[in-house]
Amino acid sequence: MERHIRAFIIDDSVVAVEVLKRILESNHPVTVVGTAYDGPTAVGQVIELQPDLIFTDVEMPSMTGIEFCQQIRHQVKPNTKVVFYTAHEKYMIDALHLQAFDYLLKPPTPEDVAMLMMRYYENKLTEIPTMQTVAPQRRQSIIVINATGEHIVLQASEVAFFRFNTDRKQWEVICCDGNIYCLRSRSNSDTILDYSADFVQIHKSYIVNIEHVKMIQESQCFLKEPLQDIDELKVSRNYKRSLMDAFYAL
Repeated sequence: MERHIRAFIIDDSVVAVEVLKRILESNHPVTVVGTAYDGPTAVGQVIELQPDLIFTDVEMPSMTGIEFCQQIRHQVKPNTKVVFYTAHEKYMIDALHLQAFDYLLKPPTPEDVAMLMMRYYENKLTEIPTMQTVAPQRRQSIIVINATGEHIVLQASEVAFFRFNTDRKQWEVICCDGNIYCLRSRSNSDTILDYSADFVQIHKSYIVNIEHVKMIQESQCFLKEPLQDIDELKVSRNYKRSLMDAFYAL
């Protein structure tokens, strides 16, 4: 099931659109479903696509971003968020009056966008109803480990993360109690990911149990107690989107 945030960008600068699109899609679970270079063109596309997040420039030739927001206000989903995207701070008051979700100055840095997206995630979590139908509990797979000739059975919930041992050319499992076991030599990342939907690859050498992830900070993943001091779990750009998807689906 796709859980990407669907975004739409409006800016009369082709370069500005491409820069923001690249930052969003390279570093966040965002799919830019459409772009437009003027307000009138964007109106119809936005109404049809119903994106989750809209980035609009303010100063555009045929229609300002403020006029665009006024026109689509009652034609998009109630939880659609609009971000003013401009080089001029003077529009901040107008953005607040229009109840824009946030304000992003040009040219944006990856750090600026990361802070904005974190506020978006936090806001999204507050919109989840407090009373929800309890989903059926996923069946946790049993993992059979071969460690020094012994066969050990583990529940998926006991696993904190998997690490590829480059010296042995073998995957090993690190448990929440601190024990480390070697997987059978024929095990690979696909084998591990098939054990449980809770196992998410974050790097070519690491797979984490998403249920034990406490925090994702830039390119690093931190676990809950008692493994909160582990700092080796690096997040590769190739796997960051799937990790963020899994984390915000918890």
